[in-house]
Amino acid sequence: MKISSLGEFGLIEKIRKSALRRSSAVMVGIGDDAAALKVSASSLLLATTDMLIEGVHFNLAYTDLYSLGWKSAAVNLSDIAAMGGIPRFCLTSLGIPPAFSVEQISDFYRGFNAVLRAHRAVLVGGDTCSSRYGLTVSVTVLGEVEKTHVLTRSGAKPGDRVFVTGKLGDSAAGLEILKYGVKGRGASRTTVGKRLIEAHLRPAPRMAWGRIIALSRCAHAMIDISDGLSSDLGHICEQSRVGAVIESGKIPLSLSLRKAAAYLVNIPVYYALSGGEDYELLFTAPPEKVRKLRSLGIPLHEIGEITRNRAMIILDHAGKRTSFRATGYDHFAKEPGEAHS
Repeated sequence: MKISSLGEFGLIEKIRKSALRRSSAVMVGIGDDAAALKVSASSLLLATTDMLIEGVHFNLAYTDLYSLGWKSAAVNLSDIAAMGGIPRFCLTSLGIPPAFSVEQISDFYRGFNAVLRAHRAVLVGGDTCSSRYGLTVSVTVLGEVEKTHVLTRSGAKPGDRVFVTGKLGDSAAGLEILKYGVKGRGASRTTVGKRLIEAHLRPAPRMAWGRIIALSRCAHAMIDISDGLSSDLGHICEQSRVGAVIESGKIPLSLSLRKAAAYLVNIPVYYALSGGEDYELLFTAPPEKVRKLRSLGIPLHEIGEITRNRAMIILDHAGKRTSFRATGYDHFAKEPGEAHS
């Protein structure tokens, strides 16, 4: 069987099932934003790792090394945010092509450490080696969270309301503009284009918001939006054994994305549903907690409801119900090529 017929998440599930040994120290293992490991009666160690490969996750024709360092840190910290935790320590490993200069690698770490400093995390180690096939970045972040406050993908319940923080779709639109800008369309030079590109190259991990949501004890399940709203909502639904109904008109889109619609290939809501790399937080909460949530001072958008029916349904402006499935990026479901950035 080819991996492409199984898909990225099918492969992950197969790996999870092959890890036969169980440990009482593992509260959350393979299949969530981070592993949660018991280190004391009250605290959990959070561990997450991610890899970025030149030509798959980023293109150095339009990604500077400072921004790549920034994003490499941000996307991993975002996984800790999705669990309601606090990032503490970070390790990086780089596969570096021979043509790279010391100055380029220094730029990478300037961007990387700028994000760590902003969230009081510390780079404590890693590895470097030579690469013949482009730059490879591997990052591991260790964090912590109280056992009573950890949030996972598996806690959503029928009747929960579905929320997202911030706006969705800007990053995917920014990537599209970067690509067309390289081809000479010029959209990247507009103010709107620059804002979308910034969202793609230098995302902001929602550390404070994730922590506030966790401490409020309002949410049942949470995930960061890395693969697109449809895919990441699908992860919550699958892990929680539920479905969802989403109202398309309530999906939050930025003014920049709406203004950019004239020179984008797809309609704005497409980038929110299928684009990914927004790194906003998607979570569910019971109706009785909605008032408290709205008092937390976080930009929240209620977009739908969790259902007993395992299907995912989207409602258009006229109330028409249409089934939808995960359409975000899957590394092995298509021919090799550039994934997100």
